[in-house]
Amino acid sequence: MRPDYRVYVRDIRPLEGDARASAKVLYMALVRPGASDPSRSENAPFLGPGARNDILYDPTLFEPGGSAGWVLLLLDHEYFHARHLAGATGLPVPPRATVAMESHFYEAAAWGFNVAQARSGRYPGLSEEEFREALDRYGEHYRALRDLTREGGLETWERLEARLRHPEDLLTTNGSPAPEAPAHPSDPDPSATIP
Repeated sequence: MRPDYRVYVRDIRPLEGDARASAKVLYMALVRPGASDPSRSENAPFLGPGARNDILYDPTLFEPGGSAGWVLLLLDHEYFHARHLAGATGLPVPPRATVAMESHFYEAAAWGFNVAQARSGRYPGLSEEEFREALDRYGEHYRALRDLTREGGLETWERLEARLRHPEDLLTTNGSPAPEAPAHPSDPDPSATIP
């Protein structure tokens, strides 16, 4: 795990009960501290300088068949989102973006970050199938974002695509804000839950 993981992530807990039963495909999700159901709008993660959030994970991730590399990749995925919500990445909010556009942009960046990190060997033991899953998620969000932004004009897509070409560069390491009280909850769009 990253040395500053706990600066952005307060707790890591299993998804339980009704929330687990009702979850569609979900590996992990970022929620505000103490929340237990990522599909409920009031559980949306905090955002702003110093925001710290919790990660909920599907306990089946630890059943035989999956690798430790896959779990590490998913924890890194949530770390990327947590840093982004705390304002500690080089990832801007797309101008005049819809909720769907923002969601696909953030997911494409996070999955792209994971793919780049996997290619550099960051997740030992990651299987080819697991790498393919990360690559598929990246491609899925990248294509959805491309389709949404091209409707609004090619210039918008070209600006966003330039940011997505080098997702590993989006993670800043110096000058990260210190933890403090979170400012505002993020947009509580349940469809933005991280699969």
